[in-house]
Amino acid sequence: MIEALLAHFQGSSWAIWGLFFILVGCGLGIPMPEDIVLIAAGICSASIGHNWVTTTVLMYAGVMIGDSIIFLVGRRFGVRLLTMPWLQRLFPHEKQQRARDRFERHGRKGLFFARFLPGIRAPFFCTAGAMHVPYLRFLCYDGLAALVSVPVFVFLGHWIGVRFAENLEALSEAVADTHFWTLVVTAVLVSILGTVVLIAWRRRHRSRTA
Repeated sequence: MIEALLAHFQGSSWAIWGLFFILVGCGLGIPMPEDIVLIAAGICSASIGHNWVTTTVLMYAGVMIGDSIIFLVGRRFGVRLLTMPWLQRLFPHEKQQRARDRFERHGRKGLFFARFLPGIRAPFFCTAGAMHVPYLRFLCYDGLAALVSVPVFVFLGHWIGVRFAENLEALSEAVADTHFWTLVVTAVLVSILGTVVLIAWRRRHRSRTA
């Protein structure tokens, strides 16, 4: 999949903006792995001489815009929107039910962890909007989660693009290897940060009930 993205965007002057809009679409439920798009953005930024930090900021904005749109759509139209036939194709009943179950079980904490569950992320955020979760709270939890994943994937993509710019075959192999280990590292970081958030939330809850 990443090869197709690179074939279309690598070396193009509008590559970063193209991948930005794809990330917005990912937030709306397009079945494209977000991490693949972020790695491709890093590689493309290296090929056109862009700084990876600037690319990260733009990709982060794309992620948050896509997530915010689906959240605000849920707030405006409610969960009945998910019963519409064309959305049923994107979000089958099984995914919707899993999103509702997780939201009821985990509540606010789910806003953080949903970012790493692409199969149910969009219906989860739509459900959160329909349940009138405060928008700033949504931005806080989702934005914190995106701060874990977006810089990691963009940086690694940029590093791969710089190191293997003259060897496309080696670049493809490096992308495959790096993708696996990046997922592992991200999972560890998410677990650590999630534990910290959970402990802080429990302490705050206990202090309120004391």
